[in-house]
Amino acid sequence: MTLQQENAGTSSDTLDPILDPIVIRDATEADRATIQGLLHGSLRRNYDGDHIAQADRILDAHLGGGKDPVGHFSKTQHVYVAEAGGEVVGVMNIAEKRQGTMKISPLIVNPDFRGSNGAGSALLAKSVEVAKARGVRQLYGTVAEPSSWIETFYLNRGWTCGSQSNSQYRPGVVEHAIYYTVDGGDSDTTGRELLKFEEYSSSKYEHLQGFLASRMDAFVDGMDEDFVRALVAGHERRRSQEVESKYKEIYLGYESDVLSSVVAFGPKKGGAVKLMPLSATSESALRETLRFAQSWARGRTHKLYTHQHVDPAVVTAFQSEMWTLEGLLPEAYSAGKVAAQWGWLADETTHLGRNSDRLKAYTERFLTFVRDRGWDQLEEARSLAMAVGGEAGELLAELQWLSEPEIVELLRTDREFRTKLSFEAADILNYLIRLARYCDFDLIEAADKKLAVNIDRFPVEEVHGVKGKRYKANR
Repeated sequence: MTLQQENAGTSSDTLDPILDPIVIRDATEADRATIQGLLHGSLRRNYDGDHIAQADRILDAHLGGGKDPVGHFSKTQHVYVAEAGGEVVGVMNIAEKRQGTMKISPLIVNPDFRGSNGAGSALLAKSVEVAKARGVRQLYGTVAEPSSWIETFYLNRGWTCGSQSNSQYRPGVVEHAIYYTVDGGDSDTTGRELLKFEEYSSSKYEHLQGFLASRMDAFVDGMDEDFVRALVAGHERRRSQEVESKYKEIYLGYESDVLSSVVAFGPKKGGAVKLMPLSATSESALRETLRFAQSWARGRTHKLYTHQHVDPAVVTAFQSEMWTLEGLLPEAYSAGKVAAQWGWLADETTHLGRNSDRLKAYTERFLTFVRDRGWDQLEEARSLAMAVGGEAGELLAELQWLSEPEIVELLRTDREFRTKLSFEAADILNYLIRLARYCDFDLIEAADKKLAVNIDRFPVEEVHGVKGKRYKANR
């Protein structure tokens, strides 16, 4: 299911991280109720299913010697808890798979102990320790997009965000797959000399031709000398800066005077820039080339994209540098082979919200608008709360003398009426965003927590089809 752990937020007044260090130990039967509570309390926000039953299943497998009787891909399964001052504050289940991988499902820290005490970090470190001892090549798990702090936690610890899937564990909730290469792989640059990039010049023609002939023909048909000459001609037109001239900017990346990567920037209509060709001799060289390309792009374009062959090292490099897989192109460049389109948007630091977190993006734009005008210096909590009420009153005023059938008809036929309602609702949202910023709480996180409370408060079997007042009267 999910990976849930600390965020840079609250910590418990009862826990002194110096006096009460985190201890990671095997879970016992005595921990059952606490583990049930942690799973139910956290997972119910973004995941359907019986989370207490899940807690029982993973603990039973752990206590039964690590064997999951219903896990056909699992070799071993273990549950660890994080303890501080004699109190269990976190839990992690890890399942070793037959394919040489290990899944964390889940990792959860009590919300009162998230933040600086390090329970989540300690559990994550334990997973790496166990993976290395078991000879596992990769750790993986998933992150629910509404828990927006979690992906950053993992990325900062060397994890990579891979694919994403909508409505996988709950309708409407986007899930992100993340993974960690246990041995570091080819991405480890220790002892390597960083690539030095230089713009193509005619003296480098043979280097360029030889590199493309040896690297690109396995993926792209037609990589002959005519292609190289046409590519170089495009580079010679670069001073025109005219998109219709199909000019290129070619750069070569050298490591110790050895050509290790080639990248050509081709601006397109609409402002995006295509990188083609783009090739490197190793995963680490490709990652450096992608970082160089991203540096080149800042201030010049909002987007880079490229087409690449499907290969584990290529996929890892692109995902590690925060590129998104945008589609697959069967036989686009070579018969019998598949190309993948990867895209990168300027100024993005996380995959979270790339497709669906419009509220987060809007909040950032709106608060910048407020700060630029100095209005944030004039705010008071009471005034902002009153403004929310005032805007709610203006919304009510639009509907005050109308019957429900009249409202429905106006919404269907009167665009101006619908716009008025939408703008009044937008004013309410804007003041709520400002109030949340002033009071220093995350509006969506607060709503998410309140939803978790209401999930327990209003069981489906008791409230389905019943209005609030009638439900309360019957309790």
